[in-house]
Amino acid sequence: MKMQAIFIVLAATLAAAQNDKSANAPSGQPSDAVCVANTQIEIDQCLSNAYQSADKELNQVYSQLMKKQDAAGQSRLQVAQRAWIKYRDAHCTAAAAIYQGGSIQPSVRSGCLTRITRARIDELHQVYAMGP
Repeated sequence: MKMQAIFIVLAATLAAAQNDKSANAPSGQPSDAVCVANTQIEIDQCLSNAYQSADKELNQVYSQLMKKQDAAGQSRLQVAQRAWIKYRDAHCTAAAAIYQGGSIQPSVRSGCLTRITRARIDELHQVYAMGP
């Protein structure tokens, strides 16, 4: 029962992130596909793919921002991004550690990474007024 509840939360989190991205994605840009998974391995892979997609988008946004900054702005953004990466990794490791040894642990970690990465993308858009 506990695992089913966690999966529902993970699925809802992923769906919300995908809905946010679909609503904010520029025209013609694909959003992440909805996961259809029946086994834990499929769930793990789907959530891992969602994170990889979010990470790729974050890297693109970050690169665009770096090109628009002067040397001082680049330095500040780089320091902030490095600190954010340390936070992201530590937070998601801690969140997943709750399920240490459980088959759901990789899904919890990937779901966390995806959610936080999507939030960072939104944050960068807002802070640097890049628009949706």
